[in-house]
Amino acid sequence: MATGPRLSANPLEILTPDLSREEPFLNKYYGFLAAGSLCLIGSIIGHYSTKRPILSGVHRHAAYAVIGGALGQYFGNLRNQQNAERDAVFRHYIQLHPEDFPDFERKKYSEIFEPWIPIR
Repeated sequence: MATGPRLSANPLEILTPDLSREEPFLNKYYGFLAAGSLCLIGSIIGHYSTKRPILSGVHRHAAYAVIGGALGQYFGNLRNQQNAERDAVFRHYIQLHPEDFPDFERKKYSEIFEPWIPIR
């Protein structure tokens, strides 16, 4: 039987990373693949727009794809580090001020929705 995501009881659990969960394939390599593909396509479009044969200078296409992939990977890692640092600051603030962040209280939809009265 499939189970949904585990519900958090307090705000600190939301910001704590789940180390048992493996990062999906596309999340790991998205920056590398997207930036590398974009640079490769840009190089091909540059050849096409200047009326050169598309497959001439294949070594440049490969170099642009590798450089773009490396830059994409670098900026992806930089973004992950910045997000981790931001979450650490939030976690630290919540630990210092627990009175400002009470535990979540679970509500049913019947408690949230107002009764519906059709107007005719």
